[in-house]
Amino acid sequence: MLVSGLVTRRSRQRLRNADFASNRVVHGFIAFLLIFSVLAALPQRPVSAESAGSVNTDVLNLRDDAGTWANIILQMTQDEYVTVLDGPTSDGWYYIDYNGLQGWSYGAYLLVDGSPGWSDDSGVGGYAATAWVATDGLNVRADASTEAWVMDRLDSGAEVTVIGDQVNGFVPIDFYGQRAYVWSEFVSFDGLVATGPERWIDVNRSSQTVTLFEGDEVVGSYWAAMGWDESDDGFYATAVGTYYVYGKHEDLAWTEWGQAYIEYWVGFDASRINGFHSYSMNENGSVLKNGDGPTGGCIALAPSAAALLFDFAGYGTRVEIHW
Repeated sequence: MLVSGLVTRRSRQRLRNADFASNRVVHGFIAFLLIFSVLAALPQRPVSAESAGSVNTDVLNLRDDAGTWANIILQMTQDEYVTVLDGPTSDGWYYIDYNGLQGWSYGAYLLVDGSPGWSDDSGVGGYAATAWVATDGLNVRADASTEAWVMDRLDSGAEVTVIGDQVNGFVPIDFYGQRAYVWSEFVSFDGLVATGPERWIDVNRSSQTVTLFEGDEVVGSYWAAMGWDESDDGFYATAVGTYYVYGKHEDLAWTEWGQAYIEYWVGFDASRINGFHSYSMNENGSVLKNGDGPTGGCIALAPSAAALLFDFAGYGTRVEIHW
C-alpha cells in the first residue's frame, strides 16, 4: 500500500508538472500574440537613409503627427538645419529631427538635399493659388467659422496663398506654415483690385448716433441705444476703441443677455459680446415696450436702421467708438 500510494503521488506530481509546463507554453503564446498585436497596431515607417534638410519658409511647424490637425511641438524658422529621417508620406509629410526633437513637417516648406521636398504644387491638403485681400481688415481665423479665434488681420492688397476649397464660406490659406481661414468673398484671384473708399462705421456715444461712411462721405446716420455703463471700458459699456466686424446673423434670434429677441446682429466686440442689432423684440418680431432702452453694451437701432447697417457692414468692417 505504501509503494502503491507513493507511485500514485508521483504520478499525480508528474501530471501537475506537465499541466504547469503546458500552461507556461499557452500563457507564453498568448503573451506573444498580445505583443505582436500591439506592435502591429503601431504606425510603421519604412526605414530610409537620413538626408540633410533645411527650412524653406519664414516659419514652419514641427508637429507630433503627419497632418495639419496634429499638435504643434515647436516652430522653426528660415534656413534652420534639420535631419530628414523618413518620408515623404503620400501627401507630402516628412519625419524629421530638429535639435534632438523628432516630429513631422510638410515637405513643400523643406529643402531636402538642396531640392524642394514636395513639388506637386498641391499645398497642404489642396491646390495652391495666389489671391489678394479685397477688403480692409480681413480676419485670419484658426478655423472655418465666425466663432473661431482671430489669429491676425490682413490689410487690403495683402497677398495670400489659398491651399484648398471653400468650407462654410471660408477658404484655407497658408499662414506662416500652418492652415488658417479667411472669408472667401473678400479675396480676389484676378490680381490686386481697387476696392474704392473704405466702408466704416462711426459711433458717437455723446450724441448716441451711429454713422455709416464710405471714405469721408456719410451714407446714413441713426440714433441708437447704448450701454448703461458710462465708463470707457467697462464690461457693460459700449467701450471706446477701434473694432472690426467679426460675425453677422440676420434672422430673429433669442439673446440670453437681453432676455429678448433681436434681429440683424452685427458683432464687433467679441470680448464683451457686443454688436449692433435691432431693438428688443418678442417672438413675433414686434418691438417690446421699452425695447429701445439702455443696453448691456450693445448698440440697438430701430429695425429699419439695423437692417440698413446689416447690409452695409461686412466681415472686417472697421468700427470706431468714441465720445
